[in-house]
This record gives sequence, C-alpha cells and structure tokens, in this order.
Amino acid sequence: MKKLVLSLVLMLMVVGAYGQNYNAVRESWYKNELFLEPTRFFEGTFALGYQRNFYNSAFSLMPSVTLMGESIFRNEDNFFSELEGFGLEGIYKVFFARMPRKVQVYAGPYVSYRFLKEQNSWPNYLNIADYPELTGNSDLITNYEIIMGGVLFGVHFMWGRFTMDLNVGGGVRYPIITGFRDSGIKDPENNLPIVSVPTGFGEFGYKGVVPKTNISLGVAF
Repeated sequence: MKKLVLSLVLMLMVVGAYGQNYNAVRESWYKNELFLEPTRFFEGTFALGYQRNFYNSAFSLMPSVTLMGESIFRNEDNFFSELEGFGLEGIYKVFFARMPRKVQVYAGPYVSYRFLKEQNSWPNYLNIADYPELTGNSDLITNYEIIMGGVLFGVHFMWGRFTMDLNVGGGVRYPIITGFRDSGIKDPENNLPIVSVPTGFGEFGYKGVVPKTNISLGVAF
C-alpha cells in the first residue's frame, strides 16, 4: 500500500511539473510590441505604433506626425513651402497558425486617416498685388484629408524581443482637398489657373485604387 501511495504521489508530481513546463512554453512569448517604420523618415514622418498579439490574431495602431520643409523626395512646384500634419492607421491581422511562432503569416484589413497642412509659398514671377482675393498668409494654405482602406498580406517575425513585419496589399484612396490649391484662382492675363491640385499617381491629391506596403521594426515586451 505504501508503495502504491508513493507511486501515485510521484505520478502527480511529474504531471504537475509537466503541466507547469507546458504552460511556461505556451506563455513564453510577448504579447505587446512597439514598432516604427524607418522608411517614413524619408517623407518627414515619424510613425510609432503599438501591437497587441493574441493566439489567433493581432491588432496594431500606429499614429504618426509629419514635419517637412522643402524636400528633394517630393514632387514640388513653385507654390510649395512647408508641410505638417498627423495620421492614424489601424490593422487587424488574422494569423494562419496559432501563436506562439517565430514566423507568422497573416492577412487582414486596414484603415488609415491622414491630415496634412501645406503652407504654400508665393513665387517671385507673380505679383501678389494682382490677386486681391488673397488677403494674407492664411489664403496660401492647402489642407489635405486622406482616407484609405483595404487588405494586407504579410509575414511577422519574432526573435525573442526583436520583431520585424513585412506586408503588401492595396486598397482605395480618397482625398479631400481644400484651400489655396483648390481655390480656382486664375491669372488675370491669360485667365488660366495659377495653381492646381497634384493628382498624379503618388501625389497627395491622387484618388483611386493604390498598392500599399509596410516594413516595420520593433521590440516586444
């Protein structure tokens, strides 16, 4: 009887130890991440995001701030001077396998909103006195509101506390533009607009279906 009791006690101890180790393995991954997109620096934007990881999905939210003077990385004209604004992007990621995994494939929808204020400069070849409808610097400001939504497919890497995320996809882009560029002010000599909204592909005023890709680096905790 004593041997039977001792055997049962040892068995319970082994099962308990195995259960603790199993839980430790299942919980040995980080559910929170802070990440940034280094490529956004080239457009004068600092974007820092937070991601919450679950077993079958994740949700990331990334606010951003834009501060940019005249830059060679942007298509410009004689009316462009400075740019500032903010943005917010949210992505819901559905994992193809249950966490934890060092390499995780996912897909999911995204939505984003961005507000930009462009302080337009007045070129030297035009006499501002010929345009009485302009009353001050406030009339040389163009506001952009850009709304986007679509689907992304990506791969998420987690090596200890270091994370990297690569995704590609696309969606719909819809801009709302008000202010100087959309004012319709014309040159009195030839009755042609002196400035226009930039609507080429990749410009702030472009409306339509667009591709999208993100590369982010982060730390988990």
